[in-house]
Amino acid sequence: MSQIKIAARREFLTQGLGVVGIAAGAAATVPNFLVKTALAGPQATSDQSVLVVLQLSGGHDGLSAVVPYGDDGYGRNRQASRIQADEVLKIDNYLGLHPNLTSFKDLLDAGCFAAVQAVGYPNPNLSHFTSMDIWHLADNEARSNSTAKENRFGWIGKYCDVAYKNDPNPQVAISLGSGQSPRALNGLEHPGISFSQPQSFRYLGDRGNQERAEAYAKLNQMTPKGLSSDQDFVTQTALNANAASASIRELAGNYKTDVSYPTGSLAASLKTVASLIAGGLNTRVYYVFQGGFDTHFFQRARHDSLMAELGGAVGAFQQDLAAQGNTERVLTMAFSEFGRRVTENGSQGTDHGIAGPMFLVGPGVKAGIHGEAPDLAQDKMVAGRDLQHKIDFRSVYAEVLEKWLGCPSEPVLGAKFPLIGCVA
Repeated sequence: MSQIKIAARREFLTQGLGVVGIAAGAAATVPNFLVKTALAGPQATSDQSVLVVLQLSGGHDGLSAVVPYGDDGYGRNRQASRIQADEVLKIDNYLGLHPNLTSFKDLLDAGCFAAVQAVGYPNPNLSHFTSMDIWHLADNEARSNSTAKENRFGWIGKYCDVAYKNDPNPQVAISLGSGQSPRALNGLEHPGISFSQPQSFRYLGDRGNQERAEAYAKLNQMTPKGLSSDQDFVTQTALNANAASASIRELAGNYKTDVSYPTGSLAASLKTVASLIAGGLNTRVYYVFQGGFDTHFFQRARHDSLMAELGGAVGAFQQDLAAQGNTERVLTMAFSEFGRRVTENGSQGTDHGIAGPMFLVGPGVKAGIHGEAPDLAQDKMVAGRDLQHKIDFRSVYAEVLEKWLGCPSEPVLGAKFPLIGCVA
């Protein structure tokens, strides 16, 4: 096949199918998300590892989750948002977990929870959008308005491209709970797919348009016989996409579990992930979201609620995986775009900060607290108010890529980052 045709097919997969006049004789538009489902692949093998990435959007206050209650500086800097020593789920005589993270403490005691402290990157940026781009693209020079070719693809998309290069039936990443795909999933050969709810994961282009409905039906009735190679490619991709989207809806819609999930969008997304894992979907990375962490005002009550939602959803998800017999296959990794200042503001909240913890959940972790405990002495903080970052987030990515997903990290991250021992 010519390089021009290869490039055309790649553009088709990454940009979506436009007017299918050559195949159906009318303007039957198959949307981008539906075309990408053709990449879903066959059923997973029983030993295939799965990564669930949990984005804590808004800038999570790590000091209110992994609490340095034994540091005098914590009490000096935190009044309204402080977690009292008698509330903390104590890990040792210095650190403890938020009282609403009982599931995390249970997982820690069972050897299935790890926290990596003081994670960040050099020359931190406190813009939500820019910092999230940096985490998504694994590039601390990335900017949200960058159009440079090397900044177009996310670390998960690059992983798919590296791990499944030239794979005609690649395994992909799926994002749930947001209408837009995170930049982390954007890859050259194997872009991820994204949907808010399984029920919406279907072809909707014929709504209210009889001509397009008839054209799409005709497209699905066609056979490849007599078509050119490119026409065959277009037709087969649409057919595969339609079948894959139906399969995802069926797996999620028919899923039954005895585990009681709490209410909320995060729990709903994780339950859908559990259903797709149980159904054998051949997907290596799932991506889910929890928002609301931009706690500039009245932080304590809001953060308490967020921790209850996080702990309840992740705890139920782990119970569900255990009931399926899939616990050993799944690692969940949580991150936020930045931390928050040690010092409180005048609104009983905290402003954008530098470093924060990452969480890893599952039997595949090296359980415990990794990295140096934060030192809250004023002369040890950045500008007397911010935690210093001690571990580059790409070291955690490298650990997950190499030890969990079995992929070399340097081609994905663009450099070699030291491993820190948070994955067993």
